[in-house]
Amino acid sequence: MDEKLIEKMLGQALRQYGRNIAIDPLSPHEKQILKLALQERRTEEPDEGLHAHIEDVVYDYVTNQGLFS
Repeated sequence: MDEKLIEKMLGQALRQYGRNIAIDPLSPHEKQILKLALQERRTEEPDEGLHAHIEDVVYDYVTNQGLFS
């Protein structure tokens, strides 16, 4: 997985929830937990697309669900 692409896609997904990572960047810890959750999601549902996985992970993160609760 291309790290820069993943970070860009995470940033775009977070923007939907009002977080502009250009102004309020992700901390190294946030990046790590989001990427870990993404890897887990891709393992659990390999047939689902990357974009859908990212949307799901960011939604869970923003709403404190799943791994983030």
